[in-house]
Amino acid sequence: MNNKNVAKIFVAAIGAVFVVASTMTYGQDSTRTSVDWHGYYTGTVPCGSCSGIDTWLYLNEFDGKTKYNLVETYQQDKPETFRASGRAKWQKDGPTLALKGKDENRVLFVSEGYVEFLGEGSKPSGGKSDYTLWKQDAYAGQGQQLLVNPRKVSIRDRSQAQRVSFTGLMNFEHVTEGGHKSLRARYVIDCGKKTYEMPEIAYFAKDFATGKKIHAMKNNDNPPQPFSGKEDVMAQAAAAYCGR
Repeated sequence: MNNKNVAKIFVAAIGAVFVVASTMTYGQDSTRTSVDWHGYYTGTVPCGSCSGIDTWLYLNEFDGKTKYNLVETYQQDKPETFRASGRAKWQKDGPTLALKGKDENRVLFVSEGYVEFLGEGSKPSGGKSDYTLWKQDAYAGQGQQLLVNPRKVSIRDRSQAQRVSFTGLMNFEHVTEGGHKSLRARYVIDCGKKTYEMPEIAYFAKDFATGKKIHAMKNNDNPPQPFSGKEDVMAQAAAAYCGR
């Protein structure tokens, strides 16, 4: 399932969506049509009054208009989350997007696999800036959405048994019986057995790992869980990463 289809499924179900674009080819038409910029981006950007701002951005196009959703959580003693959405306008002078909205006028440089927030007079850094957000792989099915940074997927072969590990964010279409709307976990997939484990996991009251942290576990020793069918987001991730 590509990022465009994933986006359509969850735009209505999850109250936040994000914007971004990407390409090293200058010219708004070239960037907009030649780069797969639709999708989710994330990163932690600097903050003058806190330890960092955990940022999720979603970019997509509806009826020929570029739209964005932004979720920003200020990491401090009592984390605060701010959400914004609106239109993003492609600039004529290159592969940049201007975010439009109340109290929002930031500009994004769009490149392959990432975007950067640009300050006044600043130039793109090629992904080296602290204000870079990285594009995520997205999987959706069975009322769940899994977001994974493909740059940080670890694949190991041990005694003919391939195991894939990564840290991922999972959003749920509805609040679970446990009271959480999202979780962040370290996943380990056994490609041969088609099972997965979550050695580390944290549950949150709202989507995108926001709101109250309900519970967290390290060294979770629960038994491996089998995939529940092809639409299981873990099965989709295994299909993408196993065999590489």
